[in-house]
Amino acid sequence: MVQTLANWGEFLGEIAVVVSLLYVGIQVRSSVRQSRVDSYTRISELWSQWTSMVASDDETSRIYYQGTQDFDSLNAVERTRFNLIIGMYFGIFETIIVHEKSGAYDPETFRRNLNTAYAVFTRPGVQAWWQKNEGRAFAPDTEKYLLSRREAEASNAVE
Repeated sequence: MVQTLANWGEFLGEIAVVVSLLYVGIQVRSSVRQSRVDSYTRISELWSQWTSMVASDDETSRIYYQGTQDFDSLNAVERTRFNLIIGMYFGIFETIIVHEKSGAYDPETFRRNLNTAYAVFTRPGVQAWWQKNEGRAFAPDTEKYLLSRREAEASNAVE
């Protein structure tokens, strides 16, 4: 009889452990989902702020557009503003890279955003700007991504 009660106690204990592990698994899954939502929300807020800054002011829009097309045509004050605008733009991509590395950002959205960043990076004015600011302009992960992609595309074009 005592052995039977001990067996039942052990069995119930094992069930309690399994239930506890299931509960922890559900909580972790929920936490990961919430982290992804928070990450997406934060990045969306950054995009909204940047877009609002550029789109709400004619002069800022003009400087951004002109700078991406022909950086050298900007005067000294406009170049300073362009440095800030493009720095913010690529700073958002650094945030995206950090969030994606942590697993908190959707990989498909990540790839689309990086494609957009690369398209901006390859514009003639941005390339002229980059040549003057290389090594000082981006956070390391963004710089590494843009340069490695440029090298890969150059290699593919040669082949």
